[in-house]
Amino acid sequence: MALMTCLLGTTAGVADQPHWVPTDELQASHVDVPTSILETRPTDAIAPSIELSEDIDPIERELRLQRAIADSLYGDNQKAIDSLGEPDRDDTAAMYASAMWMMQNGKVDEGMQTLRLIADRDDAPPETHKFLAVGHLHLDQPQSAEAAADIYLDANQDDAYTHYVRGLAILRQDDPVRAHDSLRQAGYDEDDVAQIQTVAMQVPVDVRQRRLTIGEPIKGIQNRSRYDDGCDSLGGASAQSKPYNFTILFAGEYDSNVPLQPRFSGLGSNFDHDDYRFLMASFLDLQLMSTEDFNLGLVGSTYNTFQVDANEFNIQDYMGGAYTNALLSEDLVGALRYEYHHTLVDSDRFADEHRLTPSMTWLGSRGHTTLFYEFNPINSRAPFLIPAQNQSTDIHRTGITQALYTFGGDGRVYGGYQYAEGHADGSDFDVNTHMVTGRIERPLPRQWIADLDVRYVWDDYANPNSLDFYDRARDDERVEVRAGLQRNFVAPVSLRFDYTYINNDSNTENLFGVRFYDYDRHIVSTQLIFSL
Repeated sequence: MALMTCLLGTTAGVADQPHWVPTDELQASHVDVPTSILETRPTDAIAPSIELSEDIDPIERELRLQRAIADSLYGDNQKAIDSLGEPDRDDTAAMYASAMWMMQNGKVDEGMQTLRLIADRDDAPPETHKFLAVGHLHLDQPQSAEAAADIYLDANQDDAYTHYVRGLAILRQDDPVRAHDSLRQAGYDEDDVAQIQTVAMQVPVDVRQRRLTIGEPIKGIQNRSRYDDGCDSLGGASAQSKPYNFTILFAGEYDSNVPLQPRFSGLGSNFDHDDYRFLMASFLDLQLMSTEDFNLGLVGSTYNTFQVDANEFNIQDYMGGAYTNALLSEDLVGALRYEYHHTLVDSDRFADEHRLTPSMTWLGSRGHTTLFYEFNPINSRAPFLIPAQNQSTDIHRTGITQALYTFGGDGRVYGGYQYAEGHADGSDFDVNTHMVTGRIERPLPRQWIADLDVRYVWDDYANPNSLDFYDRARDDERVEVRAGLQRNFVAPVSLRFDYTYINNDSNTENLFGVRFYDYDRHIVSTQLIFSL
């Protein structure tokens, strides 16, 4: 366990700088401190030198100290702080060390209060204002962070780390020109500065979770999923008299967490979570060949979002592909589908991916069962600061889906399980994923249709995460709930109301207890659908 050797991730700094990297480049929560906060302050001020009140027996004092160290090593930081008790307020060194201890163990507010008490004392350690700057940035107070950094730099003009903190504080104030000067003084070259600014200002969460945003409206206008109900008919358009199906969707949405930030978004995070957007999507299914037991077709889709305020999160996705289905026996269908996706964020290339999906479906009188395999290589263009954070990956996915027909064939009940294995270029994203799904569709009076979709996903990552303070492998659990109500008016117009809730629980955290991949998300959508 690298308790004191890894604060936010693997070093990505310039030679002869302190070892640091910006915080989660995929969460836009951008504050950094040295790999070990202890490396940049006097050795006589570290936690083991905290002096407890003089009226405590020396043996008891030592026992408390040892208990605190043990509690911290076992991860019980609150118990460690309680064991130490209150420092002597007249002892500046003890107060400073207590503040450092509290900040390292998640009590940032209390640590900052203690630092403020000693900041103006003549015997305050020189680094007091440096770590006041770090704390202010953590508490999302960038102006105060810049002011504290300026005080420290007046006497320490060559301190690269403080220039770096100052640059991040200025970025938080949306002033990239001034931030550029501070980051250059921290020792970064032009390419590094540009990458830090990109990472700090606009980068979304990991590619796979960002792609989840795209899939649902496309599946909605197809009125089927690739795995769930793709075998209701032999082909994409074979059950219809025309050889094509073209659908356009317009939507207005409210999103409570556009950048997918953690529930606790300290560390200088510079985004308001919520925003409204306009969404436009389209889907085309063109059947090239169709017989009683075989079909061949082309598919394509577009997906574009236009945020009201957070337009750095505008998403564009363009898909093209082909499919074929063959009736192998009276109740067995074989299928093969290929899709290519090109995804952009804020008009910049974000990811390219291929999906090749062979499947077999057994058709029963009351439902169908589908087995599938999918090969999904993803070429990620999301910025990364170290090789471990490269998200380009090859995903192998297998699964089974069971569908039951209800209400005389007008309703559906689905259940399914998927297992995926991802082999990434960056060690942070080697992962095994399990997903359990359930879906209910039922007709209502007056041509209304209601549906409820629930998914439970758990991701087990294989390697220690570069951003985790405790050097642990990332472990995520995600719950997704989606409820919809749709009415078909006069052909070809439908109206849909949609609500989605996503909760992602992750263990990857930094020294201050910020879990980079933890987030909640609520999406409320009103959609107007035209099927031509």
